[in-house]
Amino acid sequence: MANYGEEAEDLAKIGGALVINMGTVTPDGIKNYLQSLKAYNSAGGPVLLDPVGAGATSIRREAVKTLLNGGYFDVIKGNENELTTILGQTGPQQKGVDSSNSSTSAQDKARIAKKLAERERNIVLLTGATDYLSDGQCTYAISNGSHFLSKITGSGCTLGTTIASFLAVHKDDKLLAALAGVLVFEIASENAAKRDDVKGPGSFVPAFLDELYAITKRSKDGDWEWLVAARVEVVDV
Repeated sequence: MANYGEEAEDLAKIGGALVINMGTVTPDGIKNYLQSLKAYNSAGGPVLLDPVGAGATSIRREAVKTLLNGGYFDVIKGNENELTTILGQTGPQQKGVDSSNSSTSAQDKARIAKKLAERERNIVLLTGATDYLSDGQCTYAISNGSHFLSKITGSGCTLGTTIASFLAVHKDDKLLAALAGVLVFEIASENAAKRDDVKGPGSFVPAFLDELYAITKRSKDGDWEWLVAARVEVVDV
C-alpha cells in the first residue's frame, strides 16, 4: 500500500506488480503515480491502472491523460464509463466512482475493450455484470461473479490487486494471467454467496475471503475442479 513515489525504485527491484488506483486524485498523488510508473517500467515490472471515476470530473479526465502519457500500463481495468472516457468517446456523465446504468450492447462493450487494448497495446478489462477482457486480438466475455460484489465497497479495487498479483508471477502471458485472476476472484465470490452462513453483504465479505483462500489452497494441492464453474466465451468483434 505504498503511495510515496520515492519508494518505488526500491520496491520495483523486489518484484511484484504496481497498481495505480485513482481513488484519490491530488497533484501530489499524480506526481507519486508518475514516479512509481517510471520506476516499474524501468524495472520491467507489470503495472495495472484502475482509473476510478475517470469520467466523473474534468480533473480526473486530465489525470488519466497525464498518466497514460507518463508510461506504459500492462493492464487497464475499469467499468464502461471509465474506459469510454479513456477512449475519448462520449458516454453518460459519470456521477461518482461507480458505473451508471448502461444500455450498451454486449458487442459494443466488447468493442470498447478491444479498441482500447489495440490503441494502448496492452490488456483491457471492462467490468460489469459480464466482463470483457481483450488484448486487441482475442476478446473474452466472462459471466462469473456474485451480485454481492456490487453491494460491498472496494470489490473493484480488490479485483485489480488480484489481477496484478497474477501478472507478477506470469509475465509471459498477460492475457492468461488477467483471465486467471478474474476467474479466481469471481468464482470465489460465487462460492461464498452459496454458503448457508451468508445472509447479506456483511456476512458475504468474510465468507468471500475464506473462499479465496480455499481456491488458492485447492490449486496449490493440484485440485482444479473449481474451474468447472468458469463461464468464458470468445467474442467475435
